[in-house]
Amino acid sequence: MKNRRGLLSLLGVVIAALLLTPAWAAPSKEGTVTARLGISAGSAIEDVERGTSGAALAARIPELAATASALGVTVVSASVGQGFWSEDDGSLGAEHDLDLVVTGQRADINALGAILGKAWDQNSVDIWYPSPTANQATATISLPRGTAGLTDDVYSQLINELADGGHVRYAGADSLLFVANTGNDTPAEFFARMDRAKALLASAGVQTGPVVQGSAEPVLLDRANYETFINPGYRTIKSKQPAVESLG
Repeated sequence: MKNRRGLLSLLGVVIAALLLTPAWAAPSKEGTVTARLGISAGSAIEDVERGTSGAALAARIPELAATASALGVTVVSASVGQGFWSEDDGSLGAEHDLDLVVTGQRADINALGAILGKAWDQNSVDIWYPSPTANQATATISLPRGTAGLTDDVYSQLINELADGGHVRYAGADSLLFVANTGNDTPAEFFARMDRAKALLASAGVQTGPVVQGSAEPVLLDRANYETFINPGYRTIKSKQPAVESLG
């Protein structure tokens, strides 16, 4: 708890700094874009029921709305989902993560991911910008009857096809499985894996929609580059640094 208070105190300093620099929120030439973030809020959501959203989620992670607002980023949807992957020994790895989709300027979305990744003590944050000309294949499979059939046993079967893992949104009839081709597969090999994953879900009694093929430009944020994505926005911070530090 002490560590979390320290992180939130740091986040408060960052948000205050953003509010002191309205120039950061000025629109760029790139225009407004949509992005999906692969991020967990760590201990703040690890014991929260999957599917939690709205006011219940905001009470757990108020920093999401506060930081997004300060940056001029719109949160389209946010809920507690599940990320899963294959550990080195082939066993199932899983954690509560966020199903988070936002719109805004690219630089501001990148900054949002970096600020929250740092505040939530995350090793990395993935951001996907959908684009028909992007080079990373993505796939989405809707789960129209929900996620009740997604047991640990089913997840353990899924990682046989999806060793690099994926993400599941827990949202009743709007539930879905999202996977990005982060491995070395060709797009054809990746989508073949997704077809097999879909068949596996069906055999386990989990109703699915079709595999929706897509592509996205990925941006990887991590501890080594968080500051790189945050600092370009601080156009006037240096001159105001003493006042900002006093807010902490």
